[in-house]
Amino acid sequence: MEEAQSLSIDIKNIKKRVVSSFMSLTFGSLATSFFGLLTNNFILIRILSVETIGIFNISNGIISFFSFFSDIGLAASLIQKKEAVTSSDIKSTFTIQQTLVTILSLLIILSAPMLANFYHLNDDGVWLIRILGVCFFLSSLKVIPAVMLERELKFRSLVIVDIVETVIYVSLLIILAYANFGIWSFSLAALTQRIVGVILIYVIAPVRVGFQLDTQVIRKLLSFGVPFQLNSLLALLKDRLVPLIIAHIIGPIGVGYVTWAQSMAFLPLEGMNIIIRISFPLFSRLQSDKASLEKVIEKTLFLTALIVYPLLFGLGAVLPSVVTHILSSKVEAAIPSFYLFASSTFWAVISTTFTNVLNAIGHIKMTLKLMIFWTVLTWLLTPLLTINYGFTGVAISSFIISFTSIITIILVKRVLRIKVLESILLPTAVSLLMSIVVGVFSRFYVKDKLSLAVAVALGGVVYGGLIFILGKNKILREIQNFRNV
Repeated sequence: MEEAQSLSIDIKNIKKRVVSSFMSLTFGSLATSFFGLLTNNFILIRILSVETIGIFNISNGIISFFSFFSDIGLAASLIQKKEAVTSSDIKSTFTIQQTLVTILSLLIILSAPMLANFYHLNDDGVWLIRILGVCFFLSSLKVIPAVMLERELKFRSLVIVDIVETVIYVSLLIILAYANFGIWSFSLAALTQRIVGVILIYVIAPVRVGFQLDTQVIRKLLSFGVPFQLNSLLALLKDRLVPLIIAHIIGPIGVGYVTWAQSMAFLPLEGMNIIIRISFPLFSRLQSDKASLEKVIEKTLFLTALIVYPLLFGLGAVLPSVVTHILSSKVEAAIPSFYLFASSTFWAVISTTFTNVLNAIGHIKMTLKLMIFWTVLTWLLTPLLTINYGFTGVAISSFIISFTSIITIILVKRVLRIKVLESILLPTAVSLLMSIVVGVFSRFYVKDKLSLAVAVALGGVVYGGLIFILGKNKILREIQNFRNV
């Protein structure tokens, strides 16, 4: 890996890297999502108790909470930076990051008994928190090489690491779960995954990290990094801390239900996550070319909706049948929460894309204000609704807050001319029609796994056919427009 990265990536090379990155991330995301969905939502839910899965989710949520304090936005600054990244940039970022991570890892390990007691976890839960704390430290060692690869839009190497880690984690987790290791299945699988991941990424992308503190470099990176990380901190308070507090109210079983419903509703966002990972460095590289940036944003929004909406609407149409014929009746109570969380997925296509745009073009203070608003709203609604409606209150809160995503449209339109409705109308309309057809079929004709598979196939055929009939010209035009960007 070069110590200094060139800024002069022309449009032609950007296109090539975007296409290559999209193909790599699509394959990688499909593979990791498939393994994750199969393992967490189908296999483990049958082997392990809802309480055991809830204990892991609580422990993992604790680590996610601490992880937000391990970075003060310097990593994002390296990606967004217009100028070349120097060795001093890399080493200064690594020094600060690893100092923070080391302190936090020790704090997690030492406070594990107290945290476990607060959430009514057993001794195995204590050790799970400790081991995940070690995994947290190991994961931080991957940040610098991963950031440099993202900045260069070289996602193929990252995909290789992700797939290898996922295969190792999933395989070991299932084997240990079947061998009755219980919660220790998660501990041992996660630790093995992290060790392999660190070794592999440095073999693929051997960045020269080291310890150095250049105050001038740090000051410049922090000018973007601090507001960016404040956004992340507020996201933490909104999306992570509230669930941890709610977990104390609803217990591991309630957390198990909420986590299952969220993971199913947010599953279609895996397609969006691919695009988001590419679009942030892409938008950053194009921030000086407003006309090209506006075109790329519209194409990104259209493509995201084209991928996410059919998966979301289709999943909603067949979910009751999936629970009946594949999963277990023990998760039926969480089905209403799925549909409420699905509203957040729908709006996330717009809000996530546009907050990503604002961050990439340097309007970080604007998104900071928006995140403050969402955080306050979440803190006001979620505890109140959970007290009154149990674990379903978490989903009700998410449903209500999701509609405020329209604010992101207003903010982006102040600085860029983006045709939002035109970008999402076709995917939304076709996905809705497809879901009606599949929903009716599922209600009256799905009686077993085979007929369920027919319903899923029907959804694919209907969506593909309608897109071809109604949107062929638009899709071809978007492809041509991308070539002309």
